[in-house]
Amino acid sequence: MDCKLLLCLPGGFPDGCGDALDHMIDRIPDGKSPIGTCSMAGGGEHDDYEIDYAFNGATSRDDWQCPEGTRLYHASRPVEGNRSAVDVFCYKRSNTVRLGEDARTYYTGTRRPERTDFTLDMVMNLSAETPYETGVMRFNTGRARDCMTSIYYTE
Repeated sequence: MDCKLLLCLPGGFPDGCGDALDHMIDRIPDGKSPIGTCSMAGGGEHDDYEIDYAFNGATSRDDWQCPEGTRLYHASRPVEGNRSAVDVFCYKRSNTVRLGEDARTYYTGTRRPERTDFTLDMVMNLSAETPYETGVMRFNTGRARDCMTSIYYTE
């Protein structure tokens, strides 16, 4: 399955690669690398790649994505102990109204952003003249580690 994962990952897990994606997602919460051992025909291990990955929390702005044509509002603040509150939403337009020293911002076209809790960046075929880079790929593993975070969606 790890060899299939190496083939499917650069393509963003197209049709037929769901089991490879599930395999990767199952490995990472246990502290394992997303990819295990891929044995080659000669008995050696395919290791001609570098992988950088991380679980990210809701307080990270990078873990929220909005549809094209909208912007992200993201604010994080401590509340009590180790807890944080996160206000997050996508919006199309904002307008700030000033009345003397007071100001209030209004948002239109709001909606809930998509959450991803795992990022992965991989370079394959390091020994090649032109290695292949996946770029940062984002996944929602369904296993967000935000037990100490409250998330508020404003719609």
